[in-house]
Amino acid sequence: MQLEEVIKKIEPSEKEIEKARAVAKKIIEKLNKENYEAVLVGSVARGTALKPIKDIDIFVFFPSNMPKEMLDKKIKDLGKKVFKKTETHYAEHPYVKGKVKGFYVELVPCYKIKPGQKIKSAVDRTPLHNEYLMERLKEKHKREVLLLKQFLKNINCYGADQKTHGFSGYLCELLILHYGSFEELLKNAARWERKTVIDIEGHGKNTRSFIEPLIVIDPVDPERNVASAVDRTSLSKFIWACRSYLENPSEEQFFGKHEKIDLKKKAQGRKLISISMPYPDVVPEIAWSQLEKMAKMLKEQLRDNEFEVYRSFYWTDEKKESVILMELLSDELSSVVKHKGPEIWDEKNTKAFIEKNPDFWFYRSRVYAWRKRRFVKAEEFIRQLLKEGIVVPSHYQKLAKKAKIRTGKDVLKHKEMMELYFRKG
Repeated sequence: MQLEEVIKKIEPSEKEIEKARAVAKKIIEKLNKENYEAVLVGSVARGTALKPIKDIDIFVFFPSNMPKEMLDKKIKDLGKKVFKKTETHYAEHPYVKGKVKGFYVELVPCYKIKPGQKIKSAVDRTPLHNEYLMERLKEKHKREVLLLKQFLKNINCYGADQKTHGFSGYLCELLILHYGSFEELLKNAARWERKTVIDIEGHGKNTRSFIEPLIVIDPVDPERNVASAVDRTSLSKFIWACRSYLENPSEEQFFGKHEKIDLKKKAQGRKLISISMPYPDVVPEIAWSQLEKMAKMLKEQLRDNEFEVYRSFYWTDEKKESVILMELLSDELSSVVKHKGPEIWDEKNTKAFIEKNPDFWFYRSRVYAWRKRRFVKAEEFIRQLLKEGIVVPSHYQKLAKKAKIRTGKDVLKHKEMMELYFRKG
């Protein structure tokens, strides 16, 4: 397979790159006139953007003594001067977004720091990342980065957001810088072991504090793991994809079409329960984070009450609907639960246990009793959990009261989610 053919499909034209950079330059000039220093960062700046180019990232520097509370007002005011129409988004602190000549432009406030200087906000490192890579990424590296990004995109592992838990653009660039090429990365990644450590600058950082499965020491901040967003699932998918590619390289591993799934056949005989709620009035990053949290709490509650969970899943269309899916061994339990009492040698407590539990029996030296189970059906138990708000994060508290619980074939109404759930890999 010729990788050059893949490059042709994913590399933006010079004209497209120049247009994006011209838009950025004009915006930066406007910011300069307002007495603000700003810089173009990210893939457009470094020539590693996949086509079509959609996003432009501009960081605006603020004095280190400015309180964080003031950033909100300042960046909104700047947005109004730069864009005809703006949207305000929130991460650690607010940033504004506008559309200019077909590009979505983000103005992100940050404090100007020097290498080694303590950061005041998480984004303060980004301009330093930009400088580091601009000095080191050669033309030969840029196409290799594009190949890696498209390869990851095809297996839904490109992006360090809460939805994906995958590889950021910065991480992709560092991996190519470290290994030299796309294929060399794949050869090495196919043999990665548990807790692989990559330390490009040789900081020699003690990595015991990092709990993630892949550790890539940030060249500009040795206390940070650039791969912290990559979870075990995404890493496993990537390693498996690397091995598959090396065994049989093909364009399908960059632009693969997923096989059609017979949802009814796949769901047959399986115990599936979905909880669907309206989408909250928050940015997608927060919605995905809270859905993940809710799915985890719900799974723990089900397991604590003897409903064995095979797998949990969560999804949102980021517009109208949010859904959590649970697949169980069984969605209905026996009407009684075994309750363990004290050993016979404990006379006082054995007597008290038997008085409280007349339906008792002995097995070896311990006394047991049957107790009536409060919830026999998983659906009833989930309804109660939602009603009490035990498993519901803040932005879904009110929405959970409107939740619809579906079982059996009704779960297949969430067609897009179920196709993702049943997809291989």
